[in-house]
Amino acid sequence: MPFEFDFDFRKKEDLLWLIGFALIVIAALVGMAHMGQNATPLDTGEPRLLEWSDWRLLQAQRAYTEELSVLRTDAMRLTKALEQKPDPVATQFLIEQITQHTKEGDPSLESARLALGIAALNVRDWSTGTLDRDTAILSVQDALPLLQQ
Repeated sequence: MPFEFDFDFRKKEDLLWLIGFALIVIAALVGMAHMGQNATPLDTGEPRLLEWSDWRLLQAQRAYTEELSVLRTDAMRLTKALEQKPDPVATQFLIEQITQHTKEGDPSLESARLALGIAALNVRDWSTGTLDRDTAILSVQDALPLLQQ
């Protein structure tokens, strides 16, 4: 005697949609709580509402960190260029990218951008044979401490 099972999911379709929506809302709330926890200012251990000045400070810190990361990467790329044999074309392409990165940015990184720009020009001059390698290395080494902020 065979058994027949008849499943009718249409009756439960609304319930499945409701459960799915509830899971999405819960996940969104947990995500927002996690982000808020990282951004909520604490004064004497007590959380307070995020004000416009706090938000601008967070944006400035994020921009500073991102720019510093780009400048550090550029310095490492200069170091790698000095470890290889001189290639004026590839080095010029690298220097153009670094020049774009050092044009403007956070005022507190001005000295680091200036030192990196000088180092980039010295590496370019080394790759074309108009400057000795030791001078180019020293200029990159001068820029590195300014990028450790």
